Amino acid sequence: MKPIDYRNETWRDVESRFAESLRRQVYRALEQHGPCTTRQLAERSHFDILSVRPRVTELYQLGLAELANPEAGGGEGIYQTVPWFVARDRFEKTKKELLEKQLNLL
Repeated sequence: MKPIDYRNETWRDVESRFAESLRRQVYRALEQHGPCTTRQLAERSHFDILSVRPRVTELYQLGLAELANPEAGGGEGIYQTVPWFVARDRFEKTKKELLEKQLNLL
């Protein structure tokens, strides 16, 4: 999955890619077991690490997961979920800002 193209994406598109998928299962597991590393999440949720890591990356790209302590640096990241309404609001704000920036270039 590529990072979101805010110009063409809507929150409904994000929701449709999230519905009833392994991505959703990993999100729920991270809600339950996080904040934690992807390795810890795989162990705690009994998922394969090769399924967890890419899903957490996708959740991060969708704005549904974030680093719990981004200042820590080094080693494995510790991830936590972003509540659905917060992710949606951030998405809409970012989209609006980027579209306004594009209009200012015209």
